[in-house]
Amino acid sequence: MSHDPVTPEEVLKFKAPTKGFLCPLSANKYGIDFLSFKIRDYDTQRTIFDVSRENAAAAMAQVSLANLSEDSYRKIRYNFSEDVLRTPTISTTLTFAVGDHEVEDFRMIERHYFRDQLVKSWDFTFGFCIPSSTNTWEAVYAVPMLDEELIDEMIANPFETRSDSFYFVNGELVMHNKAEYNYCGEPAEAKPTAGAPRAGAKAGAKQATPGMKYAAKMSAAAPGKTAARAIPAEAKAGAKASF
Repeated sequence: MSHDPVTPEEVLKFKAPTKGFLCPLSANKYGIDFLSFKIRDYDTQRTIFDVSRENAAAAMAQVSLANLSEDSYRKIRYNFSEDVLRTPTISTTLTFAVGDHEVEDFRMIERHYFRDQLVKSWDFTFGFCIPSSTNTWEAVYAVPMLDEELIDEMIANPFETRSDSFYFVNGELVMHNKAEYNYCGEPAEAKPTAGAPRAGAKAGAKQATPGMKYAAKMSAAAPGKTAARAIPAEAKAGAKASF
């Protein structure tokens, strides 16, 4: 694990998955807690992936916690149908809570690789989160169109597609998660693999279909409030995708 501060600019230059985690679990001093995450095919509204604290707990019940290291809670394995690799536009909904301190300039950078080849990179800015709030982030964005040859390689080599998800607050790395992906032939809803609980060069990539690159919004609910409060325009999130 690196002991030097890791910056967003440095992460955006990575060309392969990191060998380990670049910050400890204790770096999450803001109490950021992911509650649910859903991915849909934007055009058909088919659910590709849906995980929440409740169904993650069900998967955890099948695992012996005695043999898990601290880092095991920051790794996840996904099983997706292969048609996900050809989906042009997806929508995502992420719900997360923050602790007693406000979170300024909350940013996520996610880098996806096949073996040691960068295939896509996402850069999301969530903006400002009020203390002790539950926040919902919704985004719609175009997905890089990959060569069929690369897609075939990714399908033929389960879990050799990997990603690093880096989370920054005011430029400081506070969370780092890893994921591995298996793409199978069945167009069924993806589920997390039991036994892998979670606490995230452009050869072969083409420019995505012209049109909307992303659209995003975020809402927040303070403790005891039933209605979500919209985040002010200047605090709304933005997203950038690299293909």
